[in-house]
Amino acid sequence: MKIGVFSDTHDQWDKIEQTIEIFLQKKVDKIIHCGDVISPFMVRPMKKLEGTSIEAIGVFGNNDGERAGMLKHFGETLQFKGDFYETVWDGKSIAIYHGTNPLLLKNIIKSQQYDLVCTGHTHQIQIKKEGRTIVLNPGTVSGFLADRSTFAIVELNTEPLNTSAISIIDI
Repeated sequence: MKIGVFSDTHDQWDKIEQTIEIFLQKKVDKIIHCGDVISPFMVRPMKKLEGTSIEAIGVFGNNDGERAGMLKHFGETLQFKGDFYETVWDGKSIAIYHGTNPLLLKNIIKSQQYDLVCTGHTHQIQIKKEGRTIVLNPGTVSGFLADRSTFAIVELNTEPLNTSAISIIDI
């Protein structure tokens, strides 16, 4: 299973469209957004996901203010799951948290309950292994506070899951 992971898109319409287009080209099976979409109208550059079999889920970030509007407008295009979400895909346990509270993020990782922890917030790429857990921050699609605009592709069916299963893609 191939998943696309992006974060901190910060209303950057063109870059969101480019990211979704690459996800489609790469034939990802699922998509994770790690927070800070920002506004409900950002559903429009993600409309290409409609009518596909790709499940797209996300969590809220600290800058996602109009949450009710985002839930309403995004609907099934990008299903917001709250501030924290955990799931199992392809036999791998995954936690998704924007990373607003560093202590909470540290404890999620330290719990060793997850094969993969997807986070954002810092706008800095991070791929590391801590115990059994792979920690992934795909950087920022917006490019704000970073020297590049990035997202990640994860080959989830890698056994065992390791950092080499993750590719960072520049927009």
